[in-house]
Amino acid sequence: MKTVVGVYDDIEDARDVVEDLVDAGIPRDDVSLVTRDVTGEYGTYLEEHGEGETAEAAAGGAVGGAVVGGLTGVLVGLGAFALPGLGPVIAAGPIAAGLAGAGIGAVTGSLLGALVEWGIPEEEAEYYAESVRRGSVLVAARVADTEADDAVAIMNDYDAVDIERRAEYWREEEDWEGYDVESEPYDASQIAAYREREAEWDYEDEDDWDLDLPDFEDLEHLFEEDYEKNYAIGNYTYSQFVPAYRYGYNLAADPRYHDWDWSRVEPVARERWEEQNEDTWEEFKDAIRHGWNEVKEALS
Repeated sequence: MKTVVGVYDDIEDARDVVEDLVDAGIPRDDVSLVTRDVTGEYGTYLEEHGEGETAEAAAGGAVGGAVVGGLTGVLVGLGAFALPGLGPVIAAGPIAAGLAGAGIGAVTGSLLGALVEWGIPEEEAEYYAESVRRGSVLVAARVADTEADDAVAIMNDYDAVDIERRAEYWREEEDWEGYDVESEPYDASQIAAYREREAEWDYEDEDDWDLDLPDFEDLEHLFEEDYEKNYAIGNYTYSQFVPAYRYGYNLAADPRYHDWDWSRVEPVARERWEEQNEDTWEEFKDAIRHGWNEVKEALS
């Protein structure tokens, strides 16, 4: 099993991700969501309405009801909590269960502690906890190894935050040194100001990067041809190779690597692949490189 995580600045995007994950066959009790309740409206709906009434409120168009009602229909154990460093939050799924069962303390009972307990490396968990502190929404899912790439693709379809790049902004622009459970959570005005500042930051001349990319589907016939030529007689089906081609595609489409050649990007690609797919790099590395090459050729 693997844990995949996405961070979103819009709770409606996060809700859509949850719905798509469940529609894709991931059990809803393996999907978690955590977000701060900055204005208190989410907790109010949970307190005042049962599940049926919440869904009715959502149908009536109330903002809080629409969000909470949509989540109630697909997530298990949606509830309101008060957490160190975050204040009021709503949370659902296994992470919420971990929060509910833990004692409140500096780490135990915090979102950081729950994420680490769920198997997320502490450095990454700090990024995710800090994002929630600043008003973003965290979605996490425990999936089978064979489902990990599909889950990541679903999360990326809704413009998941590049958490490493955002952490780079925190360090360079704000001298951020790591998540501090004692820090005060951002209020609504601070969230708005922070997002405005962050949106203006120059991500390594990203504006100079040509984002007129071909869609993955436009190149898929080339990936199918590569599979038939090189892998069809092996032990894997084409659908099992799709995540490798998509991974190479995503690498080539990433502005951080637009001026890198394959020899430079390969170590990064391998490390990230093995974090999600353990010992399969040697089996899929050529397909990953093929996905990379096809995008590079399309852009040349």
